[in-house]
Amino acid sequence: MSNSSQKNQFTIRPMVIDDMTSIMQLKNAENWNQTNLDWKFLINKNPKHCFVACDKKEIVGTVTAMVYGSKLTWIGMMLVAKNYRGLGISKLLMNTVINKLQHIKSIKLDATKAGIPVYKKLGFKSEFEILRMAAISGFSNKLNQISIENPALQPITTNNITEIALFDYKMYGVNRQILFNRILKQEGTNNWFLKKDGEVTGFVLSRNGSQYFHVGPLISQSVTDSKLLLSKVFLNITNIPILVDLLEEQTELLTWLISNGFLIQRSFKRMYLKNNVCNASVKNQYLIAGPELG
Repeated sequence: MSNSSQKNQFTIRPMVIDDMTSIMQLKNAENWNQTNLDWKFLINKNPKHCFVACDKKEIVGTVTAMVYGSKLTWIGMMLVAKNYRGLGISKLLMNTVINKLQHIKSIKLDATKAGIPVYKKLGFKSEFEILRMAAISGFSNKLNQISIENPALQPITTNNITEIALFDYKMYGVNRQILFNRILKQEGTNNWFLKKDGEVTGFVLSRNGSQYFHVGPLISQSVTDSKLLLSKVFLNITNIPILVDLLEEQTELLTWLISNGFLIQRSFKRMYLKNNVCNASVKNQYLIAGPELG
């Protein structure tokens, strides 16, 4: 069968919870870190903007969008089964989701090296690099230069999540409280913030993944505060590999992470379509929430 005739047989439809078994099979084949709960969250909160590509009844591709109001949408979970690549499925999925997002001011994504050419052809422009780094836990002997006995350091709870989200809004540019509520509800108490003179100055959230404990987002007013927040998280983790997605330009934190056993796995290219909103305070962003979340 020719490529053109194969392309014509694919259909795109909305992603639903009943698709989870097939989606997990695709995800596991790529060793992605997202959990069943991560996918369900995206589907439940964005039912009109998450899609699957099908060959007859078989799901062979996925794409999701996390909508943050009318200002920003994050495209993620772009996945095509290995034996269906090169047949235009990624383009079909991307065109479908972009057409559904015409009312959004800015569409962003974090692209792998393989995805960059696809997104450039669709009009996406490059913004900056993100480094995916991983380490085996066990930091008790490595982080003694950081004192975590700090009265400004407090656990994030449902009682203070709104002020955390307000601080994030000022730094990031959109309201992400719906995302923070999901992380806080599902993942326990290894989420921390700093409050000085009655004002939030930084926070970090973390969550379980299928292979790694994923730390991020992290936004703070200084690299010193970022090290403090991360030290608190790391020292509460035992026997679990840790994953972070760091803005490459945060060179001091990059050096610190490497000194504490983190290694660079690969990089992502942040890209945007239409307007480049939510870029004013990049200097205060250290770790992203993940390529599927921004």
